[in-house]
Amino acid sequence: MPSALHHLMGSVTGTYTVVAEHPRPGGIRPSVWEIQGPGGERWFAKQHAGPKLHQREVHAYRKWTASLGADRAPELVASDTETCTLVVTAAPGRSLDSLRLPAEQELKAYEQAGELLALHHGAAADVPAVDGAEAAWDKTVAGRLQHAAQFVLATDIAMVRRLVAEAPPPLPQVAGHGDYMPKNWLWHESEQRLRVIDFERAELQPAARRDFSRLRYRLLLHQPNRNTAFHHGYGRQLSEAELTACRAYGALDALDSLAWGIKHRDLGLVDEAHTMLENLRRENHHRVWGGWRS
Repeated sequence: MPSALHHLMGSVTGTYTVVAEHPRPGGIRPSVWEIQGPGGERWFAKQHAGPKLHQREVHAYRKWTASLGADRAPELVASDTETCTLVVTAAPGRSLDSLRLPAEQELKAYEQAGELLALHHGAAADVPAVDGAEAAWDKTVAGRLQHAAQFVLATDIAMVRRLVAEAPPPLPQVAGHGDYMPKNWLWHESEQRLRVIDFERAELQPAARRDFSRLRYRLLLHQPNRNTAFHHGYGRQLSEAELTACRAYGALDALDSLAWGIKHRDLGLVDEAHTMLENLRRENHHRVWGGWRS
């Protein structure tokens, strides 16, 4: 564990044991360390790769996670801006992506995931919509396409060009989680209770930018039971404007994820990117030929 984290842990407790290191894929992203105190207390310690991630996560813990309700997310125990380190309490449960639950339990977990995301989004209420600034969008698209060209099939590049030809419609900003996936949902089987972790990508943004687009194209599009459970928990289905935005944001995210995953040998991210591209292909085919719609 880095010396900066040992120093920060010293401000939390005089005696502790580093129980485990949890490496993160990609090599350039820091590990997370599991810590145990003398009385059995458990914490997780992290040193962020840079100040932006650190500021986002600390801000989320201080301003937004309380909206999820008591004991539905870790609590911030200590942080240091200079070294980009923080310590949080350990939330009980196991990542949903590591579990094989009976169908009834899985749907209950997805419903709670919807409920918690709705609460998180509502933690920053009444934030004005952001216009999809055409010039900025076109510049972003051009950069992403150029960067991804060496990693992505020409047919997929052509499809993405069609999907991102127009900037997404302006949508209200919410307190987005930024990586709202089952790896960051902890399910406690005996409690039948879901908790949410990892807020380093949390920021104000349209819900469709990362949260809805990833959920739709990685998890829900062709999983009607999961989709119904999640949106029942969230309280509504997506609007037409959000569906349009999800296609554009999802297409760019798929390119980004595939290029990053290949470059940094993050095979899980590569698989997720391929899933997004395949779902976008299937949806685009049905839309073009006037068929199915969800």
